[in-house]
Formats: sequence, C-alpha cells, structure tokens
Amino acid sequence: MDAEIRTYLERQLLRGEDLRRLVAGTDSDGVHPNRGWVYDADLGFVHATSVHSGSGVNGSNTIYDYEKDGARKLVNCADAPSRIHTYGDSFTHGDQVNDGETWQEYLAARLQEPVRNYGVGAYSVYQAYRRMRKVRDMGERAEYIVLNIFDDDHYRNLIWRGLNVFAEGLVRPWPGIPFLPTRPYLRIDISANICVEQDNPIASPNDLNKLCDIDFVCGEFGEDPTVYLAMAKQIKGERAFTYLDRAADGFGTIVSGNDAENVEAAVMAVFAKAALFSTRRVVELVERFCAENNIGLLFVLSYRQSSIRSVLDGGDRFDQVFVDWLKSRSHPVVDMCEFFEAAFEHSTLGSDSFLKPYYIGHHTPLGNAFTTCAIVDEVST
Repeated sequence: MDAEIRTYLERQLLRGEDLRRLVAGTDSDGVHPNRGWVYDADLGFVHATSVHSGSGVNGSNTIYDYEKDGARKLVNCADAPSRIHTYGDSFTHGDQVNDGETWQEYLAARLQEPVRNYGVGAYSVYQAYRRMRKVRDMGERAEYIVLNIFDDDHYRNLIWRGLNVFAEGLVRPWPGIPFLPTRPYLRIDISANICVEQDNPIASPNDLNKLCDIDFVCGEFGEDPTVYLAMAKQIKGERAFTYLDRAADGFGTIVSGNDAENVEAAVMAVFAKAALFSTRRVVELVERFCAENNIGLLFVLSYRQSSIRSVLDGGDRFDQVFVDWLKSRSHPVVDMCEFFEAAFEHSTLGSDSFLKPYYIGHHTPLGNAFTTCAIVDEVST
C-alpha cells in the first residue's frame, strides 16, 4: 500500500472521545452527547433524543425525539395505527426543524392518520433499505412506503464511513456533525453488472476500537475505490490520475476522454456513474421487498438548494439518466426538482430569493409543507 494512503487513513481513525460519545447513553437531561447519532450494529448509526443549538429558523434550537421503535416522535394522530412508513436521510428525518414541523407531520395532519418517520441524517439509499427491512423484522407492518432519495445519498451507498469522501481532513462529514462510525455499504462492478451487499464492518460495539487501529483500517479499506477517489482529489499531477484510474477500475468503469485533463471533473464523473448505478440496484431491492410483502411504494427525489438553483438557472441535472430510468418503472415518483421548477415559473424573483424561504441548509418548515403538497395526492389515491 502507498504510504500516502496510509497517511490519509490515519486521519480517519477513531479518537477516544468519539468512541465514548458513540456508545454513551443519554445524559441526565435525556439528551444524547453525540448530537443524537448513536452506534447501531446493523445500520451503522441511528438517532437518539437530542437538541441542536441554533440550527433552526432564525438561529432557534431544534428538538428531536423518538418513538420506542426509533421512528421520530409522532405528533398528529399518534394513537392511531400507521399504514405509511417513510425512509431516507436527513431530508426525510427533518433536520433543522422540530418534531411537529417535518413533512410527515404535515402529511399526517392532511390525511388524518399517522405517518411514521424512519429517516436518519447522513444515511445512504442502501441504509434506508436496510432500515425498512429491520423495522419490518421488529414487527412494524406498513401498507405503504415512501422512500425519499436525496442527491447525496447515491454516493453514500459506496462509502464505508459516515463521512464526506472529499472533505478536507475527512475526520467529520461537515462542520458541526459528530463522528459517525462505519456503515453497511455496496461494492459494485458496473461492467459486470455486479452489486454486492456489505454488512457493517464493525458489527459489535466491542469492535469499535478497531477503528483506532491503522493496520485494521488499512487492511479493510486501503484498496477501496472511494479511497482512491479521495486521493485523486487531493494529490496533484500525474499521481492523481493514477489513483483515478485505480478507482475507475475498482468500480468497473473507465475515465471519459472528455475529463482526462480535469481531475476534479473526472473524479466526480466516475463517482457519479458508480453511485447512480448503485442506487439502481438498491431500487430493485426495495421494489422486491415491497412486492414480497404486498406494500405500496412511492419514490420521492429531494435535492439541496444549490442543486435546485442550478436547474432553475438552466443547468443540467447530474442524475437525469437515473431519473429517467426510475420514472420508466412501475412505481410513482415525486420529483421535487420538477415541483420547484413549476412553482418558479410563476415567480418574479431570482432563483436565490425564490428558494430562500424553503431552505435553511435542509428544508425549513415551509419547505417541508411544500414537500407535503407535492406528495399528498400520490399517497391519497
């Protein structure tokens, strides 16, 4: 293994205070010390009760509470049976809004029935699928599932740790987010049309200390294509393209000739191709799961503010091929990009001013209400 990869992976090692927070119980005030992210052997991590200071609208605090089965706290129609379950990442969970301000709660108020929210911040599409399986194994039965796919979730399918592959330093996924452990993930080979499910590499809390061991981390992940991509992003010159070629080969694809002179563009092109391929395979797993259990299924496509703004300003969608593929299948799709485009056609504002009320990083309460308006007709039929 290259010494520079070992150096890079040393920056990913678990620290003692991270380990203590991951396995800690809630404090005396009932709040978890890792901002609500807690280790889970099957899923990598789930949420526990927490308060995020200053993360809400106008710098307000946001409160996150959960039901016994791990779903976010039910507010509307909480005592009634729940036929609708929702899965996804933070745009499903409702980061930066309080318990009663998620799109599930607005939807529950419209439908006059509870809508269970099993979203977890920083989840991949594959983790969301794993969670729907686990919830069913726990005895919770859904008649209808809403799978919300956010634009970053595709990439997370392939990442063995809950972090951003391209962040500088790479110790945490983004500012303010605590340490996240390993996760179940996918190994893929596009040319061979292969997708292999990988369980969480750290399957016991007693094994979390392995993430402090550079030899273990290098042995498990030193030849991971996402590590090669991260190196290609950071290294300059010809060495970067050597890592890029290794990553492309690991994913069963090639570097496009159009990107051969721009390493950053080439890295993102290779990663996007692999990521969108992986989500196709997860969609097929979800469809099979729902068919076997006689569950109705709706896909919702959500996007960060910058992705929507780019489209409103005339840019192309990075996931257009995937979107076309998904809409060609048998289950309904709510495409939030299209709903924002339709609303923007009637606005006299520029794209930034138009989108500002709907976003605060994640959706504001208004953004969640807008999502409900997009979804409600599909789940009412």
